[in-house]
Amino acid sequence: MPKILIVDDSRLVRMTIKTILRRADGFDVVGEAENGREGVDMARELNPDVVTLDMEMPVMDGIECLRRLRILSPAKVVVLSSLTHPASPKAVEARLVGADAVIGKPSGSVSRDVDATGGDLLIDTIRRLLDGAGVDRREAAR
Repeated sequence: MPKILIVDDSRLVRMTIKTILRRADGFDVVGEAENGREGVDMARELNPDVVTLDMEMPVMDGIECLRRLRILSPAKVVVLSSLTHPASPKAVEARLVGADAVIGKPSGSVSRDVDATGGDLLIDTIRRLLDGAGVDRREAAR
């Protein structure tokens, strides 16, 4: 069962992502971090297969976390952020730094509707990455 690490400063978003992944079945959420520094430390310790990563967080932002994850972990990284809608500067930067997929949160930094509107996209994106099929980064940024 693929191991997932959720890195997001919003407890509500972490809970929502965890609910989405549990409902999908076949995923094991092994950890939750509330900032990039915790995410890097937990990735080193837990060896996840996939990291979902917010961009705007205290202590260490998502871009710096992504840079460090690319050095220390083979995990697939799915950026899930209100700052990463198509063609946004952060989405472009995340792709350049090495994000495997970029998905925008549907309605802002504390997105209550990510479950209803983005859950299927998140699950599909993670499954495609784990199957080695890859993701069209333009498509995943929508």
